[in-house]
Amino acid sequence: MATAISDKLDRRAAILQAAREVLAAKGLEATRVSEIVARAGVAQGTFYLYFPSKSSLVIALTEEMNVEMMAALEQGIAQATSLADVITKCVRAAFGVMGRYRDILGLIHSRIGLTEMSELCIEMDKPFNGFVAAMLRQGQASGEVSAAVNPEIAGQLIVGLIEHAGHECYVFQEQDPTEAYIAEMTRFIQGALGVV
Repeated sequence: MATAISDKLDRRAAILQAAREVLAAKGLEATRVSEIVARAGVAQGTFYLYFPSKSSLVIALTEEMNVEMMAALEQGIAQATSLADVITKCVRAAFGVMGRYRDILGLIHSRIGLTEMSELCIEMDKPFNGFVAAMLRQGQASGEVSAAVNPEIAGQLIVGLIEHAGHECYVFQEQDPTEAYIAEMTRFIQGALGVV
């Protein structure tokens, strides 16, 4: 039984890895399932056991990135010594994960033509928004963040801003300005919250 589960996880992982490579090279529209299964070394029917469509691959890759993101953010906050340090470490962690997904980040963030993504995106963003909102509430309790800040709305704005900045940095820039983006994003968020 354990071997069967392991084999299934291995096949799913192989399909996702192959899909990521093909999607990065060709984009969603030009990618063919036949190319993915050939690269993954599985039958075409096997693909459909795990993924009902090509767009479901984007959803799975987005979920994979989100799991890594939450783990990185939790590690960053665990090592922080102040709210300013939390912001710095979390921005750096978020950019680190987005950097590892830079090959498909444009596809993940575009969500163009993926009708099933609209509601799912809201659900997938909830952990990040909640994480930042909790961080802001803690900052309010310690007096580091103004009581006038609405943690839920500010959390959504901060998450959206970091996603947008990562997209700009990794998708549109020819050179690697990662450190400049991280520094500016950190300064901007800390300044907006009045955190020094």
